[in-house]
Amino acid sequence: MSRRRLAAAMFFSAVIVIVLALIVYTEQTNATQTVSVWIVTRDVIAGAPFSAADVQLTQVRSGSGDFNFEVNGPATFHALFARGLSANDILRSDDLVPLTAESEVAITVEDAPPLAAGESVDVFAALSGNQQVLIGHDLVVNTVSGGSVTMLVPVIDEASWIAVGSSNVPLHVALTVPGAQLTPVPLSADAAIHILCGTACGGLSGSATTP
Repeated sequence: MSRRRLAAAMFFSAVIVIVLALIVYTEQTNATQTVSVWIVTRDVIAGAPFSAADVQLTQVRSGSGDFNFEVNGPATFHALFARGLSANDILRSDDLVPLTAESEVAITVEDAPPLAAGESVDVFAALSGNQQVLIGHDLVVNTVSGGSVTMLVPVIDEASWIAVGSSNVPLHVALTVPGAQLTPVPLSADAAIHILCGTACGGLSGSATTP
């Protein structure tokens, strides 16, 4: 065999050895590479709080970009489960909804003051016994069409607002006064009249609406 052929054979043999070594090294690296993921430890329902009681941090054999998973834990990420999950599911980033997220809901209000998109309102609901109670404070208006108003509400309260909006409960709104602290205690018309007329009504008894 000529020196040229011998050199070529040695060169290609060295290349093959290097390629095989790289393959073995890559397989060994992949076999030992792990990522930290949150595993659901018990069945959870959509809307439940993201809690340390429902998940645990586990190491799984994978690369960091192999699949979608949530990196933040319940101690630092305050959220709700976006869907029902089963025990041993790996928690993905789209399985959670931040508590700070907002949802747009529609309600029908009675005798609303002039409203415009971007304004903030307080929402009152009528209860039995001729009482009104504050159910929403400083909510941002998105759109207004007559008595139909769409507003941004905390996602954690979305289901409650949908239930209120689809009911026959009379709703009233007032423009929010920045910094105002409103009482959430239900207020009847009689009690409200006594509050508004102050000391002038101090000696009145019975129904404040009776002339």
